[in-house]
Amino acid sequence: MTKKEPNSITFKCGKTYLLDDQGFLNPPDQWDEKFAKCMAREQGIWEELTDQHWQIINYLRKKFTKEHVVPVVVLACADNKLRLSDLRFLFPTGYHRGACRIAGINYDFMYESNYWLTYETSTMPRVDHSVTPRGYLSDFDTWNERFAELIIREWKLPQGLTDRHREIITFMREFYTKNKSIPNVFEACKSTNLDIKELIELFPDGYHRGVCRISGLPFF
Repeated sequence: MTKKEPNSITFKCGKTYLLDDQGFLNPPDQWDEKFAKCMAREQGIWEELTDQHWQIINYLRKKFTKEHVVPVVVLACADNKLRLSDLRFLFPTGYHRGACRIAGINYDFMYESNYWLTYETSTMPRVDHSVTPRGYLSDFDTWNERFAELIIREWKLPQGLTDRHREIITFMREFYTKNKSIPNVFEACKSTNLDIKELIELFPDGYHRGVCRISGLPFF
């Protein structure tokens, strides 16, 4: 593979594709199976794409082109009956920068679509806390349990804020305090013994909009 210019990529097959500033296909209608195969190699998938790879890729393409959405990672796993560990094995660079990139979804669309789809962003937390337009806490250090309770109320969970929520929130906040970075979904689930089913039950908005937001972690 050789680079022609900052926003394009030429694979060994000789075909050139335009990319956005984040390295995602843009415009997305350039996508074809050759792009998926070549970009997969760029992402460290050296063998031929398997039926499981194509199941996820085609699922994402359908969601993107037909429904104009990009599902959060936990819903993608649930829809395809995969564990997070299975997805990580299939796409070692992750969901967004691996699977979604290979499926030809551009970066801006991913975040804009998920932003609007989940834009019931807490009018309640704004009363007691300073939050960003996307509903994330503006200052990590101002988090308290009241903020978490307001998010739980927004989700209308009948059991309210449980000890299991608190356990996961504590891990997330301690990890961020120590590392000044957000654990990826695989690290968080492994460290807290959290599987897909429980994650969806406890955090209906998924990992970033759910686990990270309720824990007071910043949005990147």
